[in-house]
Amino acid sequence: MRFKKLRLWVTYPFAFVYTVFAYKYGIEFMPGVCFVLAGLLVRCWAAGYIKKIRVLTTAGPYSFARNPLYVGNFLMGLGFCLFVRDLMLSLIYVILFFFFYIGTMKKEEALLTDLFGEDYINYKKKVPAFIPRIVPYASKQPTRYSLKQAHYNGELIRVVVTGILLSLIYFAVYFPKDKDSLLKTGLIIALQSIILLVIIQNRKEFVKKQDKK
Repeated sequence: MRFKKLRLWVTYPFAFVYTVFAYKYGIEFMPGVCFVLAGLLVRCWAAGYIKKIRVLTTAGPYSFARNPLYVGNFLMGLGFCLFVRDLMLSLIYVILFFFFYIGTMKKEEALLTDLFGEDYINYKKKVPAFIPRIVPYASKQPTRYSLKQAHYNGELIRVVVTGILLSLIYFAVYFPKDKDSLLKTGLIIALQSIILLVIIQNRKEFVKKQDKK
């Protein structure tokens, strides 16, 4: 919790620094979007497997790394930093990311050890925390992906929010060159916002039903 609170406090000054860098050096859509989409895919993959606290998840992306959600976060954050035409911002981001998340991962490791004992200790010995192994861990869990579980974990909301952010960045890059992009981007963001509200409401009801089971 301590590291989580620190991350939240650092987010605001970093957002300010990001804005200053973007204004000073300008932004471009590639190759940052590739990292963002890659990170989003990793997160969506992981969210379809994990049942936080309740089950020790070792299948799917968790057979390659113990923290695939954080791997996804890293790629997405790096992608957004790469939109800015100055690598110094990306370097700052990488340093801050590992400073905060290493502490978070250690706290979670202690919690998972308490919850799952030898099962987690054996899993931890064979699967790296962050950098994925080449050959997947021989998990005994079912390897079937669950979109419902990803929805339960709120990942569909993240997908739409990311889409809105990418639309805004696309608009910022191409509006000076293409004035018609204002209308197109506005319509896309409006549609995404409606979808987001529907998903949020649907997830509230879905979570209530699942928690009652």
